[in-house]
Amino acid sequence: MSAITGPFSIISLLAEIYLLYIYVILSRKLGNVTKMKPYYRGFYLAMALIGVAAAAHLIRLVSALAPAGVPAPFNADAFYLFTYYLPLALAGTLSLIVAWRYWGWLFKERDR
Repeated sequence: MSAITGPFSIISLLAEIYLLYIYVILSRKLGNVTKMKPYYRGFYLAMALIGVAAAAHLIRLVSALAPAGVPAPFNADAFYLFTYYLPLALAGTLSLIVAWRYWGWLFKERDR
């Protein structure tokens, strides 16, 4: 991670949060029309998990660019695993499940 590419990766996580917000709006409207349960709330949880991952990535970026006086827990691989990779994987899985719940009918209509 460098000073040039680090901020772009944080911007990409923020763009993913914005994309999930668009999915929330579209899924809420579709759910209101079809009288579905509000599964779209899962997107909010996914957005929060991606926010945690973005914050962890920002901490990691700052600790990588800071002088050697950064506390050891922020440079540990376990910290990055539990605050970046796992929340990001959970957010992706949850988003996929919720999106499939709302938009899976599109694939079923194609087969007919």
